[in-house]
Amino acid sequence: MLRLDRDNPNAFIGIILIVALVVFVLPDRLPAFFAELAPNLFAGIPCARLPAAKDLAAHQSILARQTQDPLQLALSASELDKDGALTLRLTVTNLSLGLAPIVFQPDNMEIAEADQGADGFGISVKPAPAKGGSSRQNPNPTSYSESDIRLLGPRQSCLHAMELVASSKMVAAGGTVRARYRMTIAGAQQPQSDGVQAIFQDQGLDILSEGVVYSKEIAIAPHS
Repeated sequence: MLRLDRDNPNAFIGIILIVALVVFVLPDRLPAFFAELAPNLFAGIPCARLPAAKDLAAHQSILARQTQDPLQLALSASELDKDGALTLRLTVTNLSLGLAPIVFQPDNMEIAEADQGADGFGISVKPAPAKGGSSRQNPNPTSYSESDIRLLGPRQSCLHAMELVASSKMVAAGGTVRARYRMTIAGAQQPQSDGVQAIFQDQGLDILSEGVVYSKEIAIAPHS
């Protein structure tokens, strides 16, 4: 390397820049890149299998409490079949070095044409699906059961798949799909286990500065 530096200083500077790229840039970009490249292989474990929070107000780290806007959403979709069936795959990635608590309720996810402003995960499908749509029950509570709070680790991704039946309009002319995660509250503290002292007075769910994060909108081609 010293010889390279003496003969060609620009080459040595190039090596330093490559090392800086690998250390500081790629860790932020690779998870989302691989998730979009091949969701089935690189998107991570199912979100439903993430560890559930337990005594979250007592065990959150200071680093986790400082995490802001760590989430990135990526949505992919299969082609419509002759019956209008459509599979959506949502990848959730934590780009930060802190633990990210997310509310994940697979059976209580809003799937509709319009965004109703409910907290949690939701999918906007335009035009509205013929089958598979749903609205959230109790859309904006003051706190969540710890069994519904999942812990997404640093640089970790999880995957959730959904099946819908598209409307006749989408089958004929196509449409658009977009995912979102909204959380506008920190969450009121839940009762702790016996002998556990709460350190924080909330559930630490307010990790989004704007209260919501969206995936890119993707187009659904009509069935040919």
